[in-house]
Amino acid sequence: MATIRKNITLPVDVYEAINEYAKRSGVSFSEFLRETAMKAISKQEDASLLAYMQSKTSYVDREEQEEIENLNIDFDNLDGKEITLDEFLQG
Repeated sequence: MATIRKNITLPVDVYEAINEYAKRSGVSFSEFLRETAMKAISKQEDASLLAYMQSKTSYVDREEQEEIENLNIDFDNLDGKEITLDEFLQG
C-alpha cells in the first residue's frame, strides 16, 4: 500500500494524551490515528446508512417479522447469484 506523509498541528496536551494512550495500547501514534480515523469514518457511514434505511423503509409488524424469521435466511451468506432486472421481472 502506498503511503503519504502529512504534518498535523495539535495542542501539546492533546498530543501527549494521544501518545500516552497509543503507547499503553501497544501501537504507534500514527497507527492509533489511522485506526481511530477509520473507525470514525465507518461509524459515520453506518449511521448514515441506518438513517437512509429508516427513511426509506416502512415498519415491519410482528406477524411479518415472524414470517421473515421463519424463512431461516442466512443473511451473512453472500454466495447468491446476481441477476439482471429482466431476469427478476421474468421470475
